[in-house]
Amino acid sequence: MAGALEYRGPAPVDGVDVATMGQFPTAEAQATDTTLYGDQVSTLRRADAIWGETLSPGYLTVWATIASRSLAATLAKFCVYAVHTGLTGFDFGVYVGPNVSSLDRKVTVSGLSWIATAGMKPVNLGTVAVNRGDAVAFAGLTTGSGTAPRLASTTPTTGAGASALLNETPYSVYRSGQVAPLPLSLNLNDAVWTRANQKFWGSLR
Repeated sequence: MAGALEYRGPAPVDGVDVATMGQFPTAEAQATDTTLYGDQVSTLRRADAIWGETLSPGYLTVWATIASRSLAATLAKFCVYAVHTGLTGFDFGVYVGPNVSSLDRKVTVSGLSWIATAGMKPVNLGTVAVNRGDAVAFAGLTTGSGTAPRLASTTPTTGAGASALLNETPYSVYRSGQVAPLPLSLNLNDAVWTRANQKFWGSLR
């Protein structure tokens, strides 16, 4: 019919067919730690770990996250900002489970050499299966008396209720009176834990 409108399909926008725009991968607005460093699962962004919090002797400290992807992890990392002096022991462990109430120990390392120098500390895991949605936790314990090491962490959140804000679900907790070896399993919802007002950094790849 003369003068009738005729549909000729979606019009290109700057050379792109609007009908297929949703099929293109979304570009990162800013490179992530996965892109920059290869971290596949981490408790927080590296740029947020601008503080070095003390890993006090006799305290078992645990920091956790939820895996956003599935992977066969072969390497864990934590970072020492300041070294120890005079301590007698250090233990570090990696835990994985379906949630923070049911975490099983997968790998442990021990020895003061881990906290005798500053810098990134890679821990070989062999192969640890992590499913998307799993809880992943890192545990640190120092023993003895002296100057405790400082590990990469967030700055302490101040103000009343700060620990509740960060740990409505207990992703960062500690308890006193602990000795090696690290427990075979952890339940971070147990009342024995104190919920912290900050969080340490740890990653898997």
